Amino acid sequence: MSIVGNVENLINGVGELWNKYVKHEFILKMRDGSLPLDIFRYYLIQDGKYVEDMLRALLIASSKGPIDKVTKILNLVFSSRDKGLETHGKLYSKLDISRDVIVKTGYNLINYAYTRHLYYYANLDWNKFLVAWTPCMFGYSIVGDYVIDSPNEVYKTWASFYASTEYKKRIEAILYALDEVSITEDLLNIFINSVRFEIGFWDASLRKDPTVY
Repeated sequence: MSIVGNVENLINGVGELWNKYVKHEFILKMRDGSLPLDIFRYYLIQDGKYVEDMLRALLIASSKGPIDKVTKILNLVFSSRDKGLETHGKLYSKLDISRDVIVKTGYNLINYAYTRHLYYYANLDWNKFLVAWTPCMFGYSIVGDYVIDSPNEVYKTWASFYASTEYKKRIEAILYALDEVSITEDLLNIFINSVRFEIGFWDASLRKDPTVY
């Protein structure tokens, strides 16, 4: 997927931080198959918690956005969710992760702060939420394309959703909506902070940080 429009300007504004996110050590190890499975399992549990909060924040923010763009994004996110659940279901089964495990496991500090960051902007303004949300959604599309060639079937399976046509359609709708936003310094700073949270999410997973909430 080519990088054009507002997302290109935002990524340029982030500078080297963007590559630290999408080519993080965690990603490189998934790509070459060397990431230990216990670390990936830790990540998947934290990610499961993140996704639930992210979707709640999306629904909150949606009430504040333009109905045509919001409706398209919501339809694409929820219509393709079954494919995401199917992919993650395979991984959860292989790594002995149940719904109960995800619910009972606490947030690590980065995950807790990142999800509160999304909730904060979701309650303020659609454009601010959209900018805060884009690094996660668009970044995972890039990461999925990179990791899909992993020799490790677990990581190849994980990447298959983010590299899929269904996921790309989500991203196209998000970037289309983003192109209607006038990017200010304030919005750029929100985007930068989300990229920092994404880097922190990988870092915390590699360390298997203790849960705090």
